[in-house]
Amino acid sequence: IPTVTNSTAQNEQYPLDTVTLTLTGLVAGSDVTILAAGTSTILDQRDALAGTSYAYQYEGTPTVDVGFIKPGYVPLYIRNLALGSADASIPVAMQADRNYS
Repeated sequence: IPTVTNSTAQNEQYPLDTVTLTLTGLVAGSDVTILAAGTSTILDQRDALAGTSYAYQYEGTPTVDVGFIKPGYVPLYIRNLALGSADASIPVAMQADRNYS
């Protein structure tokens, strides 16, 4: 079957289906960082979230580390979180840091 193409079409990147991980129960104003598991490679980062949930979209099935930081709260990390191929939601419970002043 003959086809006609050009170099622009040949270099086009076609994304895989995207999946969404929703993190709920966050304290408003929290910082969220998503890293490739076991590395310092930042995949996504949000500072001072306005709401109490955060949605991270990804492709494939990566394994990530997720960090939550907010002044006055104990830093929380989820390590080696294997993300699946279907949308998911994870509740997060941040604890007030009683030593914070």
